[in-house]
Amino acid sequence: MMHLFLNRIGRYLEKLGCYAFASVDKVDVVYTWVDGSDPDFCNRLAQYRDAEPNYANPYVAGPRRFRDNDELRYSLRSLEAHAPWINRVFLVTCGQTPVWLKQDHPRLRMVHHEEIFPNKADLPTFNSATIEMHLHRIPGLSRQFLYFNDDIFLGRLVDRNDFFSSSGKPKFWVEPWRLPLLTEASKDLVWSFLAYNHQLLKIAFAEHDYAALPHMPILYDRNELKKIKAFWRREFNRTSSLRFRQKEMFLLHVLYTHYQATLNQCELVLTNHEDCQFVMFHPPMEKIQIELEEIRRTKPKFFGINDDWDDRGESQNAVLRHFLNDYFPTPSSFEK
Repeated sequence: MMHLFLNRIGRYLEKLGCYAFASVDKVDVVYTWVDGSDPDFCNRLAQYRDAEPNYANPYVAGPRRFRDNDELRYSLRSLEAHAPWINRVFLVTCGQTPVWLKQDHPRLRMVHHEEIFPNKADLPTFNSATIEMHLHRIPGLSRQFLYFNDDIFLGRLVDRNDFFSSSGKPKFWVEPWRLPLLTEASKDLVWSFLAYNHQLLKIAFAEHDYAALPHMPILYDRNELKKIKAFWRREFNRTSSLRFRQKEMFLLHVLYTHYQATLNQCELVLTNHEDCQFVMFHPPMEKIQIELEEIRRTKPKFFGINDDWDDRGESQNAVLRHFLNDYFPTPSSFEK
């Protein structure tokens, strides 16, 4: 049955166009960013959040979702220092601009949500998952591009071989554990939407476990993203209209990775401590400081520092800023 299903998938892909494994010369980077302290943004957020009691969940619309601690500034420093082969940078926002950013930089382009959302009724959105789904619509973006959250950093030199195999296939990094199952989701929002996507994969392809993905850059192909949209059209359109995160929503990076892997169109690479580390910024502070010191000592290729602390004070914010400024002290050309 599985063999017959994959044959049908293969015929379906032939209609959409064959995948070219050879990588293109230029690779752009796309960031998404928001300033959660901006009064206009706060007013819009409150307007839509207060209309639905479920959005009171801190993980959905709490300060952690939108707080800016200049992570983007330091991520750009890491990008310029450790990936000089990158072409241009596209910064996708709801019309905001960091005060320190050099907007006239020749390799920078600001992109408003309205430029990439085909259905303007889906805006404003406060859901990063919906924004990520439309990045392939950015005008002038390279066919293959890297998507960065602003809390992802390059700890040392990376090159194209970290994202492309010797045959030209894209490389995707995966964790040594599986995505959660629906029976394990309980009330946890993150586990719920990961489990939901695990179920989508099982329905589409096969009843086996699919690996979880690390918090790090992912290489997308615009042509392949169009196929993903066509393959899961109903889920794609439904999630695009979700202004806030929900338990049942389309996660592009999860479905894209395993779609490519199932069709043997990519290479999966298992993460390891030397290359990839992750810090969840939440109490206790002692644990955070130990993990930050480990990053400073080992200098992994990729590391993420995810904000998971709603009511933290200035002393906790200072710890993060001090670490980032110490690790990336040299301003990039993107700064005024």
